[in-house]
Amino acid sequence: MADPTEILARCNNVLPGHGKRRPIAEWLRNIAAGLEGDELADVYGSGDYIGSFEAELASLFGKEAAVFMPSGTMAQQIALRIWCERTGRMTVAMHPSADLEFAEQLGYQFLHNIHRLQFGVPEFIGNRLVTLNDLEQLGERPGAVLLELPCRPLGGELHSWEDLVAMADWARDHKVPIHLDGARIWQCRAYYGKSFAEIGALFDSIYVSFYKDLGGMCGCMLIGPDEFIKASRVWQRRYGGNLYTQAPFVASAKLALDDVLPQIDNWCERARQVAEVLSGHPRIRVNPDPPHVNFFRVYIEGDAASLADRHLELAGQTGTWLFGGLTPSAVQGIATTELHIWENGMAFDLSKLEPFLQQLLD
Repeated sequence: MADPTEILARCNNVLPGHGKRRPIAEWLRNIAAGLEGDELADVYGSGDYIGSFEAELASLFGKEAAVFMPSGTMAQQIALRIWCERTGRMTVAMHPSADLEFAEQLGYQFLHNIHRLQFGVPEFIGNRLVTLNDLEQLGERPGAVLLELPCRPLGGELHSWEDLVAMADWARDHKVPIHLDGARIWQCRAYYGKSFAEIGALFDSIYVSFYKDLGGMCGCMLIGPDEFIKASRVWQRRYGGNLYTQAPFVASAKLALDDVLPQIDNWCERARQVAEVLSGHPRIRVNPDPPHVNFFRVYIEGDAASLADRHLELAGQTGTWLFGGLTPSAVQGIATTELHIWENGMAFDLSKLEPFLQQLLD
């Protein structure tokens, strides 16, 4: 059987991805080249370079303070712990597909004894966004609310601005802190036509990632009120996340923000162009249609394994690569995958997309 990694490496017209993987040495040289040369590494999170970056992000989102952390898993569990302790209710209202629920081994439960409130029994919102009505029908007041923008499991779907404001108002009226899982918030500005500060004003605390779309090495920022961030730093130490220095990760994150953020609105537009071609084929659907951000889900009539094999064969013949990770969907005979548009998507020759689809599906 052909090796997908080898075939992908030979392709010269690749749709998804941030570009070819770079050797560590090249990555570090690029970071060093982007520095002025006199920046000093932080020591246990203290220093002018990391401090100015934290202040920059706090200002960007209209908040008082921010703290750099090595992982979003750490940051979001800390945020929920602080808010739930302050409200005296160790419960959180969040989508059943939230990252904390399905991708982090239920750390918020095991480490903090926080419990997720269900939106009905049985829960019926797995394939749609949380709404104001869902919050109103909870039956009890949660310790915190968590919303993800955009919603990754739903193909990057976003609430309307009006719905978002309504849920934020509900949380404020009921004195419930509302936290934003903004790992991919960078993509949302164009859809809403709002600044990051205007979006941030709806939330009490915000988490943003520097590697998921920006392409930094790792790391994230937790942003919010000054007292909240001071408490977060204590929890960062308890988690073992207050490293002797995070300087390489901070530098990588800052350079990624400066270099990549200006490109993201164009990635979102490119995603809509790609989705338009894909959805023009009678055997393909995309969701959302059109995409809200720079990624979306693709649904294709056919057997997932057979389509994956045929895609691999055509990629080897043509040098064009459309997607990976095709899996069966919940509907028999429909395959699905998630398609992200990053740097590769901007260089992709869109004129080759429809002919490739014809060979793949006809």
